[in-house]
Amino acid sequence: MAKETKEKSLNLFDYDAENKEKPIKKSSKKTKKNNVKKNQSNQKRKNQVNNKSKEEGTKDERFNFDEEIIIGLKRIDEPKKEEKKKPKNKNKKNLNNNKEKQDIKKENIRPNPNKVKLKAKEKKMSPKQILAKKKRQAVFRLVKWTSLVLIIIGAIIFTIMSPIFNVKNIKVEGNSYLSEEQVISLSRIEIENNMFKYNKKEIIKNIKENAYIENVEVKRSIPDTIEIKIIERKTSFMIQFANAYAYINNQGYILEISNKALEYPILTGFSTPVEELQEGRRLNKEDLKKLSDVLEIMESATSNEIASLITEINIENSDNYVLELKSKNKVVNLGDTSNLSTKMLWIQTFNKLEGSTKGEIMLNMNLNDDKNKPYFRRNIES
Repeated sequence: MAKETKEKSLNLFDYDAENKEKPIKKSSKKTKKNNVKKNQSNQKRKNQVNNKSKEEGTKDERFNFDEEIIIGLKRIDEPKKEEKKKPKNKNKKNLNNNKEKQDIKKENIRPNPNKVKLKAKEKKMSPKQILAKKKRQAVFRLVKWTSLVLIIIGAIIFTIMSPIFNVKNIKVEGNSYLSEEQVISLSRIEIENNMFKYNKKEIIKNIKENAYIENVEVKRSIPDTIEIKIIERKTSFMIQFANAYAYINNQGYILEISNKALEYPILTGFSTPVEELQEGRRLNKEDLKKLSDVLEIMESATSNEIASLITEINIENSDNYVLELKSKNKVVNLGDTSNLSTKMLWIQTFNKLEGSTKGEIMLNMNLNDDKNKPYFRRNIES
């Protein structure tokens, strides 16, 4: 039995060895012949198609073997093009990277040992000590900021007070009666002094001390020039008192007191005290009201070309202003300021009719009433 089992095992090993040594049989001869025949038939078909295309003379309509299905041949598919992967959103990557970096930073951040010590000390400190510390810190901040402000102010003052800004030129505009030298002397500005040394308000106040100055503007033109623009008051009337004349403008300001008589109408019958007739002052309220009537009379006389004939105006009675026409030897009792244009026409008429005859033109009546008519009264010489 043992021999038989050994022989059987040997036979099995021999069988495996025989099978390993035997080569794998290839395809049979018949299949080879069939494939050859198929290839030949395919070639014939291709040749026939090519010949037909040549005969027809068509170049464009050629037979495409890649598109045709040939029996017995397997179609070889073209390798698929790899689709380009769409780039992922960079922003998302950046955000993720930033988050990662922040996480890493948070992990790497370590508490400052000095701050930890300070906090520990503050915990140990009493409330009084904490208050004292806060007060010291507040005082330190106050000192720091005040010193900084003082440094800035000092720097500004130093630059302003430097000789670069010394006055070298003074320009005056708008003056007609006063000279440039008079205006500069009134301003009290000195050459080679720093322009920022002078206050504009003080300069204006100084110049306005002169009664002829109505308005002043002062401007600094850096680095070395001061500009002064003035508006002057103009003389319109005179007041005669104690062998002197007070020059007055149309606002009632007394501009100057002089011994010279200018060619302006003289106002008489005023109520302002002589003591108050000083340069720079104004007439009293009663005279200022009458002065507004006088201005109205002079405006009407100017439009009728009579203003140049008026040499004197008596304002004592507001119901009857008296005009003197010295060149015509006439006195006009004008009455009040009603019907001024009509009254001026009557003055022109009597001047033409009477010439230089001395007399009075009587217009102090209600001209709206037809019964009242102006008339001329001659002076009878004794």
